[in-house]
Amino acid sequence: MVNLFSERLLLTLWVGSLCAIGYIAVPMAFATLGDVSLAGNYAGKLFSAVNILGLGCGIALLLSKFISSRKQVFTLWRFWVLILMFILTLVFSIYLQPEMASIKPLISQDGALIERFGDLHIISKNLYLFITLLGLALVVSTDKVEA
Repeated sequence: MVNLFSERLLLTLWVGSLCAIGYIAVPMAFATLGDVSLAGNYAGKLFSAVNILGLGCGIALLLSKFISSRKQVFTLWRFWVLILMFILTLVFSIYLQPEMASIKPLISQDGALIERFGDLHIISKNLYLFITLLGLALVVSTDKVEA
């Protein structure tokens, strides 16, 4: 039971932070700061923090699954959803965020970069939504099968 409780706690922390940052804090920053550049920089820092938190929770959750389920872990759909969330968070952290951050200061010098930044932004938004939905599915479900 402790394992299920700690799993729910870590999942809720991860998914709750995704929701709080992506769907509350960042939109509020753009709505109230008045400077799009400042809000964008702030949003980037918030997303970096939530991704670090997600990677930490993901590692802990995956290790917990391995320890508690051993070989059976590969038959659990929740394990594969966790793997997918972890990989997508890595993609977000290692590729999308740094790429967007490197393009951002150069946009005023090269108009073609505006389109590239826009494409990356759309990919990021959709990826973030997908990770959030996967996490919500895990929060409201369980591995247990009723006989």
